[in-house]
Amino acid sequence: MRCPKVTLSFDQYKILLDRKRRANGRNVKYKDLIQQWGIPHYHLSTAVYRGIKQYDYRLWKEQMQ
Repeated sequence: MRCPKVTLSFDQYKILLDRKRRANGRNVKYKDLIQQWGIPHYHLSTAVYRGIKQYDYRLWKEQMQ
């Protein structure tokens, strides 16, 4: 049985990146977001670690304007 596909919205991704930036190298806590969004921890940590290319491109494009 396959797991349902989990998708982060662009706004959720920006929140994750902001949390990572504020952590300054310390451990980032995701427990509240996991409960609030109903997304498994490994999806959030993978999104932060590997990034989401289409969202990274959008952020880059916004910065260029």
